Amino acid sequence: MLDRLARSRDGAALIEFAFTLPVLLILFIGGYVVADMIACSRKVTVATRALSDLVGRNVSPSSTVTASTLTTYMNSAQLVMTPMPAAQTTLQITNLRVCDATHAYVVWSQAQTNGATVNSSLTAGSVVSIPANLVTAPMVPSSPDGSNVCQNTTNGTNKVMVGTAGGYLFLGQISFAYTPPIGLGTLATTKLSDQDYMIPRLP
Repeated sequence: MLDRLARSRDGAALIEFAFTLPVLLILFIGGYVVADMIACSRKVTVATRALSDLVGRNVSPSSTVTASTLTTYMNSAQLVMTPMPAAQTTLQITNLRVCDATHAYVVWSQAQTNGATVNSSLTAGSVVSIPANLVTAPMVPSSPDGSNVCQNTTNGTNKVMVGTAGGYLFLGQISFAYTPPIGLGTLATTKLSDQDYMIPRLP
């Protein structure tokens, strides 16, 4: 009896399947989560482009814009994120004025999460770095004494009124706190984010 039991192959496939099932489940769930994360990342990219494009087409960077107007554009960009939760999405739009080939100062910036205004990560009047390939020669201001306009300014307002005025850029930024729909233990919330610079269409 023991000899027959040792030579028996009945149920071998079931035992092998029991060993491979956890691996197959991990591969399936992991593949699903990765595909879902890629889809979310793509939505973030498209929504970011939509935000900067909407503002670039409809807002004059040299004119005053109301917070409610910017909220309307951010709400429109939020629709692109559907069905991703608005509570996990932060949108931000910033008006930048070029002060040299690789820097600009913040004219204004507004951010929101879940439809409510939150503190922007960029402060009005602060100088930030911008990609050099975005700036053409006519966008760079000049100072009468040849000094760097970014440094030769008055804090707060009218920062590039020294010499010729610099060109404008709109910066759209969106971040999304991605949480896997199926928990995988150590796989925690991941921040997906993107940003897009847009040259204004209006003067």
